[in-house]
Amino acid sequence: MHLSQFVAKWRGTTLKERSAAQEHFIDLCRLFGQPTPAEADRDGATYAFEKGATKTAGGQGFADVWRRGHFGWEYKGLHADLGAAYAQLLKYREALENPPLLVVCDLDRFEVHTNFTDTVKRVYEFDLDGLGDPATLAVLRAVFTDPHSLKPRQTIVGVSEEAAERFG
Repeated sequence: MHLSQFVAKWRGTTLKERSAAQEHFIDLCRLFGQPTPAEADRDGATYAFEKGATKTAGGQGFADVWRRGHFGWEYKGLHADLGAAYAQLLKYREALENPPLLVVCDLDRFEVHTNFTDTVKRVYEFDLDGLGDPATLAVLRAVFTDPHSLKPRQTIVGVSEEAAERFG
């Protein structure tokens, strides 16, 4: 799938999350030449749609997509609150083996939240129209192919030391 085809297909869609999320994700896999969950892992042990997860406060839930060592991904309907989607994903992240990236998407807008231990969090935000920017496209490609390339260089300890130097 070419980028222009992906954008044209998903721009202006009125499909609900339930009827569109998996196809949207499969199209992203095709866009980046990556295997889909079923192609990469027929058992769903390391890459799956609807990955069951125990919430941190108890109870069961499902991450829309999960890939071990890469991401947890939560979809919401068009123009939905991506902050709520992120909060939902945070409840699953420990059960999802604390993936380095937490991604939320409403079919048009994307947020990629870094989730690396001891680093300052970074959020990449973009929409379908922004995918034409090579840097934005590189971020989304890295979600699939090299999540550690998005690891912030700034550590929490480094920020504290820098603040102490300024005040000292």
